[in-house]
Amino acid sequence: MGPTERPAPKHPWSSRWADPGTIFEGLATDYDRFRPRYCNKAIDWLAQRPRRIADIASGTGILTRQLRSRFPDSLIVGIEPARDMLRIARSADPDIHWLGGRAERLPLARGAFDLVTVGQAVHWFDRDLFHAECSRILGPGGILAVLNNNRIRDSAVSEAYETALENISPGYRRTHRDHDRASELAALPYVRSVRARRFTWSWARTRDEWLGYVRSTSHFRAAEAHHDREVILSAIEGALAPFIDEAGQIAVPYETEVIAADFTAPT
Repeated sequence: MGPTERPAPKHPWSSRWADPGTIFEGLATDYDRFRPRYCNKAIDWLAQRPRRIADIASGTGILTRQLRSRFPDSLIVGIEPARDMLRIARSADPDIHWLGGRAERLPLARGAFDLVTVGQAVHWFDRDLFHAECSRILGPGGILAVLNNNRIRDSAVSEAYETALENISPGYRRTHRDHDRASELAALPYVRSVRARRFTWSWARTRDEWLGYVRSTSHFRAAEAHHDREVILSAIEGALAPFIDEAGQIAVPYETEVIAADFTAPT
């Protein structure tokens, strides 16, 4: 370990973190400003007119606000463990009901919701406990929808970025979210059916916007435990430099993956 290196934190479900509620502390402003939004077609596909929606690990409310725009007449609750994330979420849309809480012990009533959503966070959960909570709070026919924005890895720009991350962020692997969520959900005794869909799109950002995105990630936080931030950003910038177009933007192919599970009556 070099002179600027520090021990990496630990996490009970990932060797890189101790507490999922602290992963993004201090990153909330960059997170809200620079993280990609979800493909609107994916949100349109996942449900029709739910009356009550709970968005779990809602962060700064990126997905939660999109749900509110799509379903303006629904009651929407955002649940988030990180206080700085909640602070930004509440200031961005005070009409959404924001609550502190964790996915494994939700402060919500039994059978009260038609739709539970998770955007970009389910890999942080103790999923056995979370699935049991979904079974408790969803009414008959309620839906759990897991959404992820994923870089499409077979492109040159994604390959360059993923390789740079693996080199600079100890413990990072481009496959860290590769998991058969659909089969996992289908195996649950209280799930009746599962459907999945992927929506492809391109995310174009300037160099500075992309580096802002990098600063908002857990991979950047983990890398900071070992390297100065200037070293990290320089490595990422160097990897992406060949892909900056004449307009000064980097276009990265993305997909929004949606997995929707229909639950039976609450347990």
